[in-house]
Amino acid sequence: ESQIALWMASFLKTVAGVCLSGAIGIGIGVNINKKTTGCQSNALVPTNSMQVSSSPVLSTTDMVLTGAPTLPARAPSAAAVLQWAGWPGFDNIKFREGYVASYNRQTKNPWWVCEHLCAETMKGDGNRKNGGEPFQEDISDPPHLRSRLEDFRGSGFDRGHLVAASDIKFSQTAMDETFLLSNISPQVGEGFNRGFWERMERWSRGLVTSGAYSDVFVLSGPIYLPAKEGDGKFYMHHQVLGNPPSVHVPTHFFKVLLALPSRSAQETLALAPATPSKNDPSTLALVPARGAKAPRPIAIGAFVVPNQVIEDSRDFKQFEVPLEVAERFAGLRFFPLLPRNQPSLVSPICRETKCQLPPPFQPKNGGGGGNTPRIVEIK
Repeated sequence: ESQIALWMASFLKTVAGVCLSGAIGIGIGVNINKKTTGCQSNALVPTNSMQVSSSPVLSTTDMVLTGAPTLPARAPSAAAVLQWAGWPGFDNIKFREGYVASYNRQTKNPWWVCEHLCAETMKGDGNRKNGGEPFQEDISDPPHLRSRLEDFRGSGFDRGHLVAASDIKFSQTAMDETFLLSNISPQVGEGFNRGFWERMERWSRGLVTSGAYSDVFVLSGPIYLPAKEGDGKFYMHHQVLGNPPSVHVPTHFFKVLLALPSRSAQETLALAPATPSKNDPSTLALVPARGAKAPRPIAIGAFVVPNQVIEDSRDFKQFEVPLEVAERFAGLRFFPLLPRNQPSLVSPICRETKCQLPPPFQPKNGGGGGNTPRIVEIK
């Protein structure tokens, strides 16, 4: 993470406040009655100030360049926050029952996944013990453009969930879809996937189960960062799995969270036209809705962690980075329509709540034994 600190310092000297323009207006759009799966009664099902349209909200130019997807008749509730706060990107979008994913066919990893944590999603009949081999190849991609089960065999890496199975318990189908390899990245096992990363997942769920927030939206994905070598130059080095080699092993992972203090919090912001600027080409922005006042700001936080053993004693806040830094590393925009420059409306999550991970998970009977994953029962 010393490389992250170096790049952050350099980047923050040059970036000139990558924030949204201060447009003033009222919400626009037409309410379309889309059904969602997951958090059925949450605030980000269509309301007067947030509409789930038939395709993502973006400029005409963006529509031409990206070929934005059309939302299915029953979209996961995670799609609603992307409609409202902005999409990270539009490459190879996959709508699952419990999450949305964008899959990179070159690295055979997700670009990003988006999930919606709420009381409804984390309880139900979903059980990872139902059936045999839970991991499955994603047959929606051609065989030569997807990761394969055999790519991971004998690699020494875990098949690491980006949307955890324990986050999606409201139906068996929804949980099963978290085991599709398009939701999986190669992760160091003991001490990361079965350690720090799992604790990050529990902490994210705890933001809801503790009652601190009604709804938490999580974007997760891989990052590939260079390392500085003896000649003072930066080089990209990371392992590639498979035969032929095709599944890239990320050097880092990001997790970006947007937390609503209540299910009416999103009604304090309305979508309005914005004037593009040098730092932000957006033609839309979320601005204060007329007559609405939030009792607490929406919380947002970004974390970048290395794909390596991380000691249990490490302070989670050491891995917090400015949102713009995470965007630069990932090459994505995270909730770009939010008014990040207005702290009364959007505030850093570690300022609003305690960013402290739960203690390491202790397996039953004192140990996993052999090659059995230490946390397989709760992942």
